[in-house]
Amino acid sequence: MADTAKGRRIVTLEVPEAWFRDPEDGQRHRLFYSSLLAALADLGVLLDPVWLPRGAERAPRPDGAGDATISFHSHGRTGNILRCKEAYVSPYYTMDRMGYACFSELASHPERFADAIARQDAGRAGAFVRALAQELRQENRSKYRQPEKQDRMEPGFLFVPLQVENDSVAKGLWLDKFKALRCLVEAAAAQGSRVVLKRHPRCRSRSVSALLAELGQRPNVSLSEASIHTLIADARLVAGANSGVLFEALIQGKPVISYAASDFGPATQQVRSYDELARAVAVPAAPDPGFRDRFLFWYLTEYCVRTDDIAAMKRKIGALLDSAAGHRSRDAGRAYRYRLYAYSLADRLRKRLF
Repeated sequence: MADTAKGRRIVTLEVPEAWFRDPEDGQRHRLFYSSLLAALADLGVLLDPVWLPRGAERAPRPDGAGDATISFHSHGRTGNILRCKEAYVSPYYTMDRMGYACFSELASHPERFADAIARQDAGRAGAFVRALAQELRQENRSKYRQPEKQDRMEPGFLFVPLQVENDSVAKGLWLDKFKALRCLVEAAAAQGSRVVLKRHPRCRSRSVSALLAELGQRPNVSLSEASIHTLIADARLVAGANSGVLFEALIQGKPVISYAASDFGPATQQVRSYDELARAVAVPAAPDPGFRDRFLFWYLTEYCVRTDDIAAMKRKIGALLDSAAGHRSRDAGRAYRYRLYAYSLADRLRKRLF
């Protein structure tokens, strides 16, 4: 690893203090950062901490030659930067050069990772996914707290998990979300199939409420608040945009249709038109269990890191430092901080006004 003239590399570390206080995810983030700090200490770097406000994920980060940056919940161009975010299942985090979900390098350039996925041992991959699926079901564990009461429905329905309306990953949509939902309901009705919709636990949108009230009047549509594990288990098919519930459905071995860009898209049946979506509901493509298991195994054990895997974090940060050279000026660091707060303020105003 190349050293600076002073013998140490400087790593700018974004500190997501607001996320640490989150009642659902706060402890998870604190555990991840505890391991991250241990990895950085072992690497012998100097830290330049930057306090990160909410709403700054779109703010440009330093991406040219200079100090390495470890960013949180951001997306943008590649460079001397790793962008971290909690993954779809705990205790994993992604560390991607371009961002998370539909913004990631994996979503934008899946061909770069194809060989690594193909190299995974099929036996180990299958055993890992089966064990994880059982663990998640038994513990009723998901990103958001799930109800313990299990209201079961007659199996064989199409399950559609919804997302919050202002979700940043809506940028990855290939179809209008409301039109796609109507298309799913109509396509299922044409097949004599029932549809179960589950609203996102943090969704407060009046337009979503109105649409669900409308669709809920149809005889083949039910709204459910049951655990996603119960709904996935009883579904014949799961469809949606790029919700993390689709990733969980893949772990449980269900066929999945997606109509938005995501970092797990290659393991789903991806559709980009309403006609394709309707046909996929009528005749879903047969999943490839071998590829699905190898993808999930690679995704969680190589692409992601566990919150307690300090060695894996060191490898990823070390590779980043090996590719970095030089330092940013103090003025550049100051401009970086100003950009974060400017984007945060703009995002908060946009959400209030629109």
